[in-house]
Amino acid sequence: MEYKIAIVEDDHAARDEMRRMMKTYSVKRKIGLSVSCFYDALSFLNDGHSDFDAIFLDIQMPGINGMEAARRIRRKDKNVLLVFVTNLAQYAVEGYEVHAYDFILKPLNFESFSMKLDRICNELSHSLNDAYLMLSTKGYERRVRIADILYVEVLNHDLVFHFTEETLRIRGTMRKMEEQLAIHHFVRCNSCYLVNLKYVRQFKGNTVLVGTHELRVSQTKKQSFLVAFAKYAGGSV
Repeated sequence: MEYKIAIVEDDHAARDEMRRMMKTYSVKRKIGLSVSCFYDALSFLNDGHSDFDAIFLDIQMPGINGMEAARRIRRKDKNVLLVFVTNLAQYAVEGYEVHAYDFILKPLNFESFSMKLDRICNELSHSLNDAYLMLSTKGYERRVRIADILYVEVLNHDLVFHFTEETLRIRGTMRKMEEQLAIHHFVRCNSCYLVNLKYVRQFKGNTVLVGTHELRVSQTKKQSFLVAFAKYAGGSV
């Protein structure tokens, strides 16, 4: 398996350093990375970007900056992994608008950069793109992509499926849905929430940030949830 990576970075030294680190990582991990470099966002957008698995975008670039480029990419491609490379951490919140997968802070450090690449390659290796669910809602069948589900919530006797921009409510049981989604890396953080691990951003005390949603983690589920996420992020499942 070889992953196609784009680096969009106007700084020559930073661009070459990132490409060099990716080449070293590829050799050490024995993971194929095909890396293409672009000097600015406009040249990248004009070149066409539908074939890449992941795009590393500098945010501060002349002309079209990385955030605006990401917005344009998302209009055509909802699935490509967007990774921002910046020296300004405050852009992280804005990145949720374009569903950024991760942020990498400059200056780059190979050890921490490798850990980021581990997570990115692990995400790309999970075959979720073609997995779908058929949900019966409001008298009709709705086909949804499993990779787009942030989490499932029990509400009264219904299941509420949370997506980035909408929710769907159906009749069903959490136990059956948990069994169905287990192979797609959905894990309960408490009795009410079944979480897609790909959208977990942060743990804080007894809460977990899933996309932009803060969910409670129960004491009974906390250990198993943390273990499941560690395995997922580390690429061992």
